[in-house]
Amino acid sequence: MMKNTKMILPFLFFTALLFAFFFSCKKVNNSTTTNIAPPGKHLVSVYINDGPIAKMLKVLVDIRYIEVKVDTSKVVHDDSYYNNDHDSGNDNIHENHYGKWDTLSITPHIYDLLKLTNGMDTLAANSFAQVGKITKIRITFGANNTIWTDSTHFYFLTLCDSEPYIYASVTSNTIDTLTNGQAILRVDFNVAKSINYQLGRYCFEPKIISYTDNNTGQLAGLVTPPAANTTIIVYNSTDTAYAMPEEDGEYKIRGIIPATYSVLYKATAPYKDTLINNVQVIAGQTISMPTITMYP
Repeated sequence: MMKNTKMILPFLFFTALLFAFFFSCKKVNNSTTTNIAPPGKHLVSVYINDGPIAKMLKVLVDIRYIEVKVDTSKVVHDDSYYNNDHDSGNDNIHENHYGKWDTLSITPHIYDLLKLTNGMDTLAANSFAQVGKITKIRITFGANNTIWTDSTHFYFLTLCDSEPYIYASVTSNTIDTLTNGQAILRVDFNVAKSINYQLGRYCFEPKIISYTDNNTGQLAGLVTPPAANTTIIVYNSTDTAYAMPEEDGEYKIRGIIPATYSVLYKATAPYKDTLINNVQVIAGQTISMPTITMYP
């Protein structure tokens, strides 16, 4: 028994050291470790999600910086005041009379946008910023952007206009403010509209919007069989959203502007498409669609 004890004790000690090291490493991440804001600051959380794109396995985007533009003046302006604050020119400098840019503390990361579909999102920034009215968000990309058509073929995804950053306006109804002052921004990448094929190459021209679950609606449902490879397209004269079901046929689309839509279930041959008209999307609600079975 003494011989076994001598062998076990060093093993337990080594295991404990490994556990302590692992635990200490796990606590290090790109998020702020406390929600207690310093004076003049408040916590800003940015979540990103996406819609799918057919015939693509992965869309990897290299996010280097996330900034918010904050109007810290004591004069409270309505949203229309910022309509002339254009996304180029003077807006590239740190500060103008519409506000100043505040860089959120993040760890640069490469995200697979196609993993952020069917209602999934990820926390990209959780950091303190100046207290004030947030009017814009700006995301800066690095050079390591790729698009994968399958597990062995990929293409470098350059930026179409060579600008490394993209913008989304933030209005009063596209931001959630919690009782502790924390601001929550949700950013939707519309990857189907953001990837272009020009002169034999893919390029990235991101189209993003900010939204809240309280002021937009959601659609959820089930479509079968998997062999139909169905794409769900939710559209009206001004807006379009997409979903591709999971392996079990379930799908979910978030951030839909409240309005009346048509929902097209577009299948691959020999299966036939299905169309449902007059679907009313209501703010703050999830609309449960009927189960759809696609037939040849």
